[in-house]
Amino acid sequence: MNWDIAANIATVITSVSIFIALVQVLREVKGQDAQAFFYLHEYLSQNEFSDARKKLRTELFNKPYDEWNGEDFNCANKVCSSYDQAGILISSGIINKKIKTGFLSSSWGRSIIDQYEILTDFLDTKQTPTLTGREFFKHFTWLYNESKRYQEE
Repeated sequence: MNWDIAANIATVITSVSIFIALVQVLREVKGQDAQAFFYLHEYLSQNEFSDARKKLRTELFNKPYDEWNGEDFNCANKVCSSYDQAGILISSGIINKKIKTGFLSSSWGRSIIDQYEILTDFLDTKQTPTLTGREFFKHFTWLYNESKRYQEE
């Protein structure tokens, strides 16, 4: 009979230990998710990318593409490459679905859509010797399509 009591106590202690370990793992995962989101936000908020997005939405959106200069193309490339990197992070699952939904449903999602649509001509032209912008910045294209889904919901 004493062995039964000892076995029950050991089972309870093991169950509590497993529960505590699971809680710790869940906290760690949530912390990693938050860290990934803060990294993405910090990356996209860098002045060089923010300035490039502002130029696109305030100046280049109505400037004929054939009148763009070197600085204009540089801004376009910065926006495309920054959102392409964001697309890589999100599509790879580094950022969980809840954070992805919040991010793409926010003003970031709207910005992605607006910037992508402003850059239509840039994305349709060759950006490498063999690839158009849509092909080269394929994760930006993916991010645009995802953002449209979340902005329309």
